[in-house]
Formats: sequence, C-alpha cells, structure tokens
Amino acid sequence: MNRNWFFGILSAITVAVAVTRIAATYRTTSQGFDEPCHVAAGIEYLDKHTYTLDPVHPPLSRIAIGLPLYLAGERYPKWPQGDPRLRSYNDVGNSVLYDDNHYLRNLSLARIGVLPFFILCAALVFAGAWREFGALAGLMAVALFTTVPTVLAFAGMAYSDMPTACMQFAAIVALVLWLQEPSPGRTLLLGAALGLALACKLTSVLFLFAAGTSVALLRVSTAGKTTASLSTWVKGLSVAGLVAFAVLWGTYGFEFGRVQESMQLLPESMPSFQHFPRVVGSVARAFIVKDSVVPAPALLRGVAQAWVLNKSAPGAYLLGKTKSGGWWYFFLVGIAVKAPVPLVILAAIGMGFAIRGAYEGRWSALAPAVAITAILLITMPVKYNAGVRHVLVVFPLMAVLGGYGASVLLETSGRERLLSRAFLISLLCWQAISTIEARHDYIAYFNEFAGPDPSQVLVNGCDLDCGQDVFRLRDELRRRQISHVSLAMWSSADISRMGLPDFDILQPSQPTSGWLAVSDRARLEGDVFHTAYAANAFDWLTKYSPVTRVGKTISLYYIPQGGIPPSSERPQVNVAAR
Repeated sequence: MNRNWFFGILSAITVAVAVTRIAATYRTTSQGFDEPCHVAAGIEYLDKHTYTLDPVHPPLSRIAIGLPLYLAGERYPKWPQGDPRLRSYNDVGNSVLYDDNHYLRNLSLARIGVLPFFILCAALVFAGAWREFGALAGLMAVALFTTVPTVLAFAGMAYSDMPTACMQFAAIVALVLWLQEPSPGRTLLLGAALGLALACKLTSVLFLFAAGTSVALLRVSTAGKTTASLSTWVKGLSVAGLVAFAVLWGTYGFEFGRVQESMQLLPESMPSFQHFPRVVGSVARAFIVKDSVVPAPALLRGVAQAWVLNKSAPGAYLLGKTKSGGWWYFFLVGIAVKAPVPLVILAAIGMGFAIRGAYEGRWSALAPAVAITAILLITMPVKYNAGVRHVLVVFPLMAVLGGYGASVLLETSGRERLLSRAFLISLLCWQAISTIEARHDYIAYFNEFAGPDPSQVLVNGCDLDCGQDVFRLRDELRRRQISHVSLAMWSSADISRMGLPDFDILQPSQPTSGWLAVSDRARLEGDVFHTAYAANAFDWLTKYSPVTRVGKTISLYYIPQGGIPPSSERPQVNVAAR
C-alpha cells in the first residue's frame, strides 16, 4: 500500500474514534446554556422561513443544528391560542427539545448537526498539513487535533463554534492556496469559503481580515515578486468578495426587506446609535427615515446587535476577578490554560522549523503561525470576553504546526534520532493521557498550568461551567435519596423536567439549611439560571465545605439547622468525586 494512503487511512480511523468519543458524551452532558437558542433559531428558519429570534449570528450553523430535528418532525411550537406572552428563544428552544418527552433524542439530534463540521475540519487539517509538510505530518496533525478536549467539547454540543472554526480554517487554507497560485477555480473556492465562514459567525470578518492580511504580507515579504500582478490580485480578491457576499446572502434566502419593518424601527422611535461611529449613525438614521429596501435585513440586525454587545463591555471573569469589558490578554490566558501542553510544545517546534522554511522561500509553511498570531492580536481590543470557544480556530492551526513538529522529531536522523523519538513518544503519551482523563468532561478541561482549582482562572463562556452537569446532579441526588434540594446553578434547561427531586431556587445572600447544589458560576459570579445577581451573592457558603463535587462544576452542600455541625456529625466528603 502507498505510504500516503496508509497515513490517510490511519487518519480516518483516528477521526472515527473521536466521533465515537463525542457521541458518547450526549447522554452524560446536559444541555449547554446556549443550545436552546441555536435550536430555536434553526427551527424558526426551517419551519417559518424567518430569522427574528436571535439574528446576532448568521444562520448557517443554526440550519445545521436544526435540520436533523426538522427531518425528525420537530416544528416551531404552537402556543395556546390567545396566549399574550412574548416567547424568548429559550422558551422556543426548550419547547422543541422537550417535545413529547423526547429530550435526549432531540438534544442528540441537534448535536449531530455539528459533527459534519468537525469531520470536515479534521479532513482539512490532514490535507493542509499533508500538502505543506507531508502525509506523516498530516497524520500527526489529525491525531493532535482530534484529542484536544476543547475541540471535542464543542464538536459535541449544538453550538455555532465548531462550524465557525471549521469554515474559518477552510477560508485560511483557501487563501494560502490562492496566494500560491491565483486561478479562477481557486478564486471561487476562496469566495465560497469566506462566505461560509461569514455565514457561521460575524467574528469571521475580524479574524479573517487580520489573518488574511497577515498571511498576504508574509507572502510578499518572504517570497518577493509574485507570478501574478497587483491588478490580478485586486481583481481576484474582488471576485472572491462578491462570491462571499452571494454565499452569505444565500443563507438568508436572498431576502430583501424594508428597514422599518425588518428592523422594527420607526423614525419617531429610532435609537440614538450612541455606540456606533458618527458616520454609521447618520447613515442608519437616513435609512430608517427613507424606509430603504436592503438585502438580508436580519444580517443588518445581527451586525447592529453584535456591535452594541461589544461596545456595552459586558462583565467577564478571569483569574478570580470580574470586570466590565474584560482584559486585553483574556484569550491569551485562555489558550495558555486550555490547550494541551504537548500540543503547544509540538506547535512551537513546528513553528521553529517553519520559520527556517520561510527564510528558504517556503513562506506558506509559516502561514498557520502568522494566522494564529494575527487572530490573538485582533482579539485584544475586543470587550466581549466570553470563552475560548470564540477563538476555536486557533486549535486546527496549532495542530498543523504540531503535526509538522511531530514529523520532524520522528524523521530526525543521526545521533539525536533515539532522543527525539523518545521525546515525541512521551509528548504523544502525555496528550493521550490528558484526553482520556478528560472523557465526558471535555468542557471543563484545563491543562497543568491552570493549577488545582481551574475555577480561579476561568469560569464562564463554557470554559468551565456551561450548565453541563445537571444529569450528574440528578443521578447523585437519587443515589443519596435526597428528597429536597435548593439550587443555584447556571443552566438554561427546564429544570422542572430534568428528573430532580422537589427543589427551591436558592436566593442571593440568604443562608439556607438542608441540601444545596451550587454551581461554580453561581458561586463565583452570582449567575443563577437566567438571573445575574451580585458576584458575592453566595459568599456565605465559603465557611462550609461541600459534601461532594458533582461532575466538574457543582458543589453539593449539606447545611444543618443552626449552622456547621460538629465534625463527627458532618457528612463525609467523597474525595474520589472531587
């Protein structure tokens, strides 16, 4: 068998193993906080052909999430006639998920919609590394990519982050190919990839502009004159831009709409546009007054909402502190504690050899490193710090570099051969152990740099607490035969339908006796279900020790009447569950 085909088959087997591991989490990981939102938006688009519930993200990933549910017969819920209440996307999404008591089935179907993007991304990782560094590097890159717990986490949830990372990575790969040799076919490929990335998440504008500009500068600075003239580049990129817009607009059904109706704005009630640049605000007011017809009005609403969200500087949590607007180094710290250390080491080795290759004229070898740097730099002024998942595209780029580093170590000859191979084997074993130990808790994975208590580093944005341990809490309460519990958790689930015993919602700053289940996000930030209290709302619990930890995010307490019991009367802490 051809050596390249052999490595390709091994890569396919590696991906199949990863898919099996992802699917195994469906029954142990309860719904992530945003899953009802994505489900609701997808079902609305497919059933009602509207996109109003949550236009802040473009519809492609929502279509993928909603399609398996739609094919299984799920439709937009019909509320009782005359019901005056406005339904949020959480109401709609949960109504679909819990329909006819098919919760697990429907949650699994929604998550299955994300799997093709994971498989495609793994294939692109293999192809990109193979084309640049050889088939062995492709195999190593796939092995690294498919064992990153954070990647497995969001490949197993009905979130938009895996589709976004996949298509952003595809756009970067397509750009490198186009810069190597512009052609009509590659121009169309680049435009399609850009359009699909934009159709997943609006941050693609920011990331791909930064990465694309940096890679193009790398091409010019290291390879000298190109075979194509400047005019060829301008024409090609212009065509790619038009194709990208057509693809993006196509995901909105090539819709036109009038501003006032589509944006639900009238001249007498228009906002001040204080968060927008003055020129943009003036143009927006003119469009509203004239009631102009615009393409993809839902896209415009999404852009406006995303811009305001970032400018409003919502609170963020990092290194034990909460701050409005976050920190410029948030994503740098996030990658530092969420990326497996072996991947970081191998990527650094690969980058070192890629730098040497760039000096020798192989500029494209350094493209992944340049793209990573550009993306992390462009996130520094971003004021919405809500999870490493927003820069998930960094991981396939790191995997390509890591695959190159691994292949270099494996193919080293001479006196260093045994040492380099032993070093590689130790790194791969370390990576394997890390990913195996993280099984069923991929969301809450942190590397060794995070220390013994990762909640002191990151909590929200699904970096640690995403509401994923409700199933485990149900099982733990049943095992202990607990008939009543007070809850303070960050979850979007319909908690009354999750099989829990009789419960109360724990109120802020009100000490309560009995059994208490408190999640890390509630304990550290005061967030309980859909209500945000003060960060110190549950500080009174600090003088108590939990009876046990449920999963990675919930502390189960027993508080007797009158305060802390004598040590001989306290329930024993289950150390193994910590």
